Amino acid sequence: MPKKLIKTSIVIILIAALAFAGYKWWSGNNSSKKTLAQTSSIARVTRGDLEVTLSASGTLEPMDQDTIYLKVDGTVKKVYHKEGDTVKKGDLLYELEDPTLEINLQKAQLSVTQAKLNLDEALKQRNKIVVYAPEDGVVKSIDVDVGDSVSESTVLATTLNENKNKVRAPFNSAQIKNIKVGQKAEVFFLDYLSSVYGKVTKVENAATPSSSGARYYYVTVEIDGNYYVEGEDKPTQVYIITDSGKEQALEQANVEPMDTVEIKPEISSKIKKVYVEEGDTVKKGQKLFLLDDEDIESNIEEMQLALHQAELDLQSKLEDKKNLLVYAPIDGTIIEQNVREGDLIKVSNNSSSSSNEAAAVIVDYSKMQVVLSIDELDINKVKVGMPVKITSDAVPGEVFEGTVEKIADEGTSQNNVSTFDVTVTMDKTPKLKAGMTVDAELTVAKKQNVLMLPIAAVQQKDGKSYVIPVRSENSGTQENGGKNGKNANNSRDNGSRRFSMNMVEIKTGISNDDYIEIVSGLNEGDMVLVPTSSTSSSSSNRQGGPPMGPMPMGGGPRG
Repeated sequence: MPKKLIKTSIVIILIAALAFAGYKWWSGNNSSKKTLAQTSSIARVTRGDLEVTLSASGTLEPMDQDTIYLKVDGTVKKVYHKEGDTVKKGDLLYELEDPTLEINLQKAQLSVTQAKLNLDEALKQRNKIVVYAPEDGVVKSIDVDVGDSVSESTVLATTLNENKNKVRAPFNSAQIKNIKVGQKAEVFFLDYLSSVYGKVTKVENAATPSSSGARYYYVTVEIDGNYYVEGEDKPTQVYIITDSGKEQALEQANVEPMDTVEIKPEISSKIKKVYVEEGDTVKKGQKLFLLDDEDIESNIEEMQLALHQAELDLQSKLEDKKNLLVYAPIDGTIIEQNVREGDLIKVSNNSSSSSNEAAAVIVDYSKMQVVLSIDELDINKVKVGMPVKITSDAVPGEVFEGTVEKIADEGTSQNNVSTFDVTVTMDKTPKLKAGMTVDAELTVAKKQNVLMLPIAAVQQKDGKSYVIPVRSENSGTQENGGKNGKNANNSRDNGSRRFSMNMVEIKTGISNDDYIEIVSGLNEGDMVLVPTSSTSSSSSNRQGGPPMGPMPMGGGPRG
């Protein structure tokens, strides 16, 4: 066969093959579109009210319930209410008595008083760690060193007041009756022929026999100034100025120095510091010694702890006395009463009150509650105060109103799914009783007069929403006056309508199990296909893209 004829035959065969392949492609594609139209329904964009709800079930319970336990030992003196009575919060339920409690309370009060006295005394000791000069004078001796232990009888130092002298003069029994401590006295110096004035500081009531056999009563007069010279006599004549006149001493008396003063501590301790030396002149109130306060501070802490313990014991006894009267903690009905008048109550100290037998149980039926478990994906849609519709199979056909009272801050997890408890309360109604199972419906979103479609008509891809528009025959426009679609060139005949294989993106809003809000991309009356999952998936695969099934039923996207 000539080469030219062979080439011509090959070209004819190739053209025929291409024509057959093209026919098969057109036939298959057209068949796919016919199958899509035949297996899908059509939905219309409508306008109406859209409501998103959450549903859950639970058991109806009283809003408030309290169990009463008796907290102290004693005898039940009076029971004020019986089982079935309705009580108010604060009503007296029981009165107990315990004679030993009053005695123990008085003992506790005395213990607190004694502990306070002990602490006050310990605090006073703190103020005695510094030893001061009792009066002006000169330090004649220092009798202790740093570190020495001392007591209240230990002489720390002696001082002498060189700015004061004294005269000790005798008087008889008749004179002594008129002389008193504090009276003014005149001291006349016989050598100087001059007088100074002082005051009576001591009157001796016991008589002292003289060398002549007379019995004298001596009076000490203190004078300001230093008139004493050691080894010399300074004779004086003393006159006491009394209410009856001057009383003259029976004999002359010499000037004497003031007595030395012994400095002693007021507490037992150790010498921590010495501030003066022998021969120093000191003023009244000047620091002489510092004592160690370590033991004192330790004693104060001990007394403070003892007082705190005594106060706690008293508080416990007062609490026991208060617990002899038992009051209702809540409003409600007494559904259980377990004590009678005359019962002896013995509370175990080794167990919690919950292990003792309950005296009574009070339930408040005026308000009921149901605890719902809400999925973690929905919990943020629930708000306190949100209205709730409550129904029960036990009361068919009736709807009761409730309110979200509380939302748990922490959820519980099971099978990697967390749920949160939401407490819904409602007023008591005779038709719903504690223990009944109820269904609750919470409206978490609601919009009026919005565009919407069946949720199965909307498909999702890459976080965006799409629909398949349906257009009128031979017009390229959507039914009911819809505008020309940008993908109309891909339309195919399907009876009296056309449909597009290219999906149109839309914007959506809230949704429930049946419908989804159309925010933009469609108009009221527009028609779209509602494909089945298998049809949509196979169509998408034949177009070379990933599967795009319809929105899943049973909840749809969360609004």
